[in-house]
Amino acid sequence: MQKKNPIIGAILGLFLIGLPYSGGWKKGLIAFIGLTVVAVAANVMLGTALFSFVADAIGAYLGYTWTNEYNAAIDAQGTETPATL
Repeated sequence: MQKKNPIIGAILGLFLIGLPYSGGWKKGLIAFIGLTVVAVAANVMLGTALFSFVADAIGAYLGYTWTNEYNAAIDAQGTETPATL
C-alpha cells in the first residue's frame, strides 16, 4: 500500500465527504454522518451557521490525523496493508 498525503486528507476532511479517504469507508462514513447530523441539528435549533464551520474544522482535523495514523501503520508493518484499516 502507498502512503496517503496528510494535506490531501485534511483538505478532503474539510468537506467532510472526504473522510473515507483518510479513515477508511466505515469509519469515514460514520464520522461524515455523525458530523453532518449534529451540525444540521445545531444549526436548525440555534438558527446559525456556526456549527457548519465547527464541523468542517473537526473534519479537517480528523482527515489529517487519520491519514497520519494510516501512514504510521504502514511504516510499522512495512509494505503490507494495516490490519486496523
